[in-house]
Amino acid sequence: MNILTFEDPEGQMAFWHSSAHILGGALEIGYGVHLCYGPPTSEGFYYDAYSGSDKFAESDYSSIEKFAEKMIKDKHKFERLVLSKQEALELFAYNPFKI
Repeated sequence: MNILTFEDPEGQMAFWHSSAHILGGALEIGYGVHLCYGPPTSEGFYYDAYSGSDKFAESDYSSIEKFAEKMIKDKHKFERLVLSKQEALELFAYNPFKI
């Protein structure tokens, strides 16, 4: 077994991929946004999310961080799902951007 660390490029990407999911979940749970796209990048991660007319400001960061910390504490599982197109449409029916 080969254990990857943050010093390994694959380890960084795995960490940032998981971090993007945590950020997306925090925004979705905490603010009711519709998630759009949230990949790891060569320098970190991000998540595009639609919140209607609301905009996030730096003053929102601590609240977002608290939702992210709760997700981590609650040990939300990350699982890769292989779905048919129909199954994916049903799973993400609530989100017009995923459809």
